[in-house]
Amino acid sequence: MIGELRTRLGLYAPQTVPDEMGGVATSWVLQTILWAHVAPQNLRETTEQGRTRIIRTYKLTIRWRRNFPERARLIWGDRPLTVLSASDPDLRHERLHLICEEELQ
Repeated sequence: MIGELRTRLGLYAPQTVPDEMGGVATSWVLQTILWAHVAPQNLRETTEQGRTRIIRTYKLTIRWRRNFPERARLIWGDRPLTVLSASDPDLRHERLHLICEEELQ
């Protein structure tokens, strides 16, 4: 497994701070650098309010992490990926499978 983790990614978690209007502002803070195996899954096109969106889905495999953020983003080069789910496929605490989406322009 370790030999397949060849893609370097930044793991970002949200951090919220109060703003002047009584709400909160969210910024994404780098947690760590990860190595992953990236496998493209599918590509789909949707139209919302007259705007066409192209979304590519990936399955990533990383080493298992105890406290993987509930909401997370990964940065792959200059490509932001939104993490939809994280699961331990065989419950052995060796790896995590992440399903991620990238919105293409």
